[in-house]
Amino acid sequence: TTGRAELAQVPRYVTATGGLQANKSVMVSTRMMGWVKKIHVEEGQSVAKGDPLLSIDDTDLQAKKAQALAGITEAKAVLANAEKMAGRFERLYAEKSVSKAQLDDVLTGRDRAAAGVEMAKAGLREVNVHLSYLDIAAPTDGVVARKMIEEGDMANPGMPLIILEQTEAVKVVAHLGEKDVSLVKAGDTALVTVSSVAGAEYEVTLDRVIPTANPGSRTYDIEATLDNSGGKLRSGMFARVRVPVATRQAVMVPAEAVIRRGQLTGVWVVADNQTAHLRWVRLGHPAGDQIEVLSGLAGSETLVLSSDQPLAEGDKVVN
Repeated sequence: TTGRAELAQVPRYVTATGGLQANKSVMVSTRMMGWVKKIHVEEGQSVAKGDPLLSIDDTDLQAKKAQALAGITEAKAVLANAEKMAGRFERLYAEKSVSKAQLDDVLTGRDRAAAGVEMAKAGLREVNVHLSYLDIAAPTDGVVARKMIEEGDMANPGMPLIILEQTEAVKVVAHLGEKDVSLVKAGDTALVTVSSVAGAEYEVTLDRVIPTANPGSRTYDIEATLDNSGGKLRSGMFARVRVPVATRQAVMVPAEAVIRRGQLTGVWVVADNQTAHLRWVRLGHPAGDQIEVLSGLAGSETLVLSSDQPLAEGDKVVN
């Protein structure tokens, strides 16, 4: 059976290369300094919001909490004594046994003692807040992507401890050359290929085209979101993004006409005298059941699609 090579209009693409990133990444840190007492998770583990991640030693703060509780007890005792004194002076003032100035001094002392109780309670609340920073929980659902610290290490305020990633969807960030960036925009269709995963080809919509170039590479970032419900895609994987921007004329042949011998690709061309001749070609991208030929054909040739027996150079072709 035979078919024909044909000239056809095919999309012209601009190509960008880049990698995959988690759709959302959270760097967990602490506001307190201390030794890491226990890490409750492992890398790759899924966690829900509120699950414990790690605990920092609380010995010093527990001592401060005990001091704060003792301070409350002392302040309450002082307040109780000040209230008794105020009650006694109020009776004496009613009997005109003390002056108004003396009563005011005692009442001021009572108010100061009451304020001392509130101050002691505020100190306890502060210690409790600091203690809450020592047992660190997951701020969101996700997967533990990396532990940045080990048990026994010293944690410092703002220091990254654990990185959580949400991987139900991943973001592809690719870098487009400055001559092509004006041809694409957010909302354009893009074809994404992750070569390290079999069958990982996606047709998605561009989410963003960053308008400012990367200073070092002079490239522009383009971003799109990929569904990762199967969990095959991982952060850091290489990705290629192709965005169709126009059409061009190309030679297309049926995919079944292509033969492969090692690294070489070719087609059997039927000459005017109905004989078969092997012609080596260079292939481009497939498009459905056809494939583009970049060189070796003009676009009007008759090709052998299949034969009852293997062909040799110069064989007669009988349809």
